[in-house]
Amino acid sequence: MQNVSGQDIPGRKFSGTKAIGAGFRLIAREPLAFLAWTVTYIVVCLLPSFGMMSIILPAWSQMMREVAAAGTHPGAFPPGMFEMQARMMQLQPLVLLASLVGHTLILGAIYRAMLFPEDRGFLYLRFSARELWLGLAMLVLTVLLGILMVCMVLVVGIVGGIIGSVSHAPAGLALMAPLAFCLILGVMLWVGLRLSFALPMSFSAPGFRLYESWGATRGLALKMFLVTLAFVVIVWLTEIAILAVVLGLVGGVAGLQTVASWMQHPQFDLRTTMPFLVGGGLVAGLLSTAITTLIGAGWAEIYREAGPGEAPAA
Repeated sequence: MQNVSGQDIPGRKFSGTKAIGAGFRLIAREPLAFLAWTVTYIVVCLLPSFGMMSIILPAWSQMMREVAAAGTHPGAFPPGMFEMQARMMQLQPLVLLASLVGHTLILGAIYRAMLFPEDRGFLYLRFSARELWLGLAMLVLTVLLGILMVCMVLVVGIVGGIIGSVSHAPAGLALMAPLAFCLILGVMLWVGLRLSFALPMSFSAPGFRLYESWGATRGLALKMFLVTLAFVVIVWLTEIAILAVVLGLVGGVAGLQTVASWMQHPQFDLRTTMPFLVGGGLVAGLLSTAITTLIGAGWAEIYREAGPGEAPAA
């Protein structure tokens, strides 16, 4: 354990298997709450996205049909492209805000169920000071990681340009691209893991605690990476299985030839696509909430076992 200041206290450790299974145990313990979180995700996060799609897709479909009928050159911009992009840019901030609010509500409910299980009112869903600090920490962490990625891409691009200008070895430059990608990914993942306690810390002891996470995760990053890798494998296998089932159902109902034809010549008809939108929304909401629960509960378990001293006991 350790204190809030981030100074190490001997004996800090956590169980990786307990962290990986924490989300499964939470869903089994609180199935009704999990369903409420899924409904919250669909209403707050997905419906605004579907609303934007319902505005954009008909115009996009009509534009594609006009381009196909006119035989426009593939590289040319369709006449309504810039107008559609401007409309999307107007709606995108509202969709992003709704997504931030929805994820804050759900992640706060997961942290409350894990760290304060006795506070079960409203199926752990609340919008209190804890959620406000959690949302702020989530927003700042996202922006910070985004800035870091842009800076690293710029630095790698400048270094690559300098090396390319003084070197005449295309094979060496081609080899540098995957190495640079791995470097950027590795740094982003390491920084993200070191700051990942900011979310449960800001929720557990309400306040903005982004930078305290750096000291709180000292010595834990490698094991946290292995847990993250396990979550990636679980999510990947789950998505493959769901995609196979969805393709089988859609192909059985509409026929794979019909689906392939639609992909080549998309025509958006709300009445025709509504069953697919509703079904896809339900599957997406259930899957996204399950992934959030697995990762959120896993990190709450790690924080409870190895985090700062004020983390609640099990």
